Amino acid sequence: MDLLVLESTSDDPVVKSNIKGIGAVTAVTRPNTNAQEARNNRASISNGTGPTMLAHVNTNGSAASISTTSSGRTLVASTTLESPKDTERLLFPFRIKHLGKTEIYTLYASSSQQRQEWCDKIIEAKTRHAASLYKQNAEPFRLRVMADTAFAYDAMSGVAKSIVISGTPLDRAIREAENRFAGQSRPNPVCRASVNCATNFHQPYGNPMTAIGTDYGVYITHRDNPRGWFRAITINKVTQIAVLEEFCLLILIAEKSLIAYHLDSVCPVSTATANTPMSNSKNPSNHVPPSAQQPRPPQKLSGARDVSFFATGRMKDRTLVFYKKREGVSSIFKVLEPIYQKSSTSSSRSRFGFKKGSTEFFRDFDDFYIPSETYAINLFQNSLAISTAKGLEVMTLDKKVPFSIPDLRAPECASIKERIKDQRPLGMFRLSESEFLLVFEEVGIYVDKHGDVSRAVVMEFVGKAKQATLWGEMFLVLVDQGGGFVEVRNAIDGRLRQIVSGKDVRLLDEGTGNQGWARGREGSVKVCMQHPEWERGVVVVEMIVNEGLKE
Repeated sequence: MDLLVLESTSDDPVVKSNIKGIGAVTAVTRPNTNAQEARNNRASISNGTGPTMLAHVNTNGSAASISTTSSGRTLVASTTLESPKDTERLLFPFRIKHLGKTEIYTLYASSSQQRQEWCDKIIEAKTRHAASLYKQNAEPFRLRVMADTAFAYDAMSGVAKSIVISGTPLDRAIREAENRFAGQSRPNPVCRASVNCATNFHQPYGNPMTAIGTDYGVYITHRDNPRGWFRAITINKVTQIAVLEEFCLLILIAEKSLIAYHLDSVCPVSTATANTPMSNSKNPSNHVPPSAQQPRPPQKLSGARDVSFFATGRMKDRTLVFYKKREGVSSIFKVLEPIYQKSSTSSSRSRFGFKKGSTEFFRDFDDFYIPSETYAINLFQNSLAISTAKGLEVMTLDKKVPFSIPDLRAPECASIKERIKDQRPLGMFRLSESEFLLVFEEVGIYVDKHGDVSRAVVMEFVGKAKQATLWGEMFLVLVDQGGGFVEVRNAIDGRLRQIVSGKDVRLLDEGTGNQGWARGREGSVKVCMQHPEWERGVVVVEMIVNEGLKE
């Protein structure tokens, strides 16, 4: 039931074709009638006396006569109703979709009333299902709204509004946020640009904060204030962000450059204190600007604008930052080590405000080369795994000799080899001291610490994933390539445990601060999507483990 989505309930009526054996339909236009008369005519057709039957057409199969606009409305060739016989062929479409499939199916009811009855029954069934899951405490994650008014689509983007299902984790989270600010006017967005990344951190004196990177800069708020966002860094195209609390540093990728900031310059104590929920109870947008203190200049860590991604981790008892630079079809990885701050005798800056040639933040630690395109890197205690166009490569910094996994040379692995053929790897995740999960776009494969397949079966996903992360060595979280849902699976046994549906769903934070090298740190998986009730709005939520989960 979670995988069934009602795409539309009020498309314009269509007329069935007279040609037998051809499932073509044409839209209705009526001569010399205004909009109100058209609505009255449509309503008068619904007498409700006939049997509730549905006709079905696969929308993709009727491309010659039907197309869909960016707003989700169906456009078909038009015709004019000129006689009562034409109204007898009138059909009322609505669209449904299976989240794991690309096709959208159009069903046709014989009257507007019958169409509404079908849609109401589908919504009722999904609402009952959501209530049942909540009552059974069967969902691994509950959601908490981190931003529901601050971010929005610009005038040239956005998608059609989704149909709200009451009682889902997303609906409950939105209701909780609305109730919290009941009686207050809804603030205007502070940013109308793409939301790309997010992270939690503690401000130097202990305040829990959240930062979000967008195409217009970095926005920050107190973690308990979803309507207190303000812009802390003005810079374009921020695609990844992280905080090294031990060193009081914030690092990000902006316009494909890796840049580091002093955390106390980005988020000074006065800002964090003024941004708490108590201080913003009357006006959640109030804040003290970061310019209240003399800011320290940022440092550009990379050279040319060719950085695709970075990862932070702890190896050899050192905190390290790995970042990837593209060189043709190959990848060069640079490894930096942050150092504790020392007073600088030079204040030399470039004309853009960045320090020139300063090693006050970081020092070069190592580098290595991968002769193919790379997409992601996962860090472990003594090794690292790189997702490449040729598969997954594992290596250590000592030897820098990568080897490919999984090892599929054995005859019994032939079916697995065929299954992952031409699939992009999304990452490698530790399940235990002796077993790992390799995640591809459509399947997951279990391997031992030597890279050999440890289970004869693969974990099949509902859809085709574009992003993946492992939470707490227990739950695999996948975001579908179509941006239609989040898929949560038990990483140990592969069972599907939860579906969070939406539109334009994107993973902002992998939440890996709770596992691997940083086990025990605070982190959470964060996603954003179109606000289900505000067509041009964006809602950012974090996925919090349900402590009372029942298997």
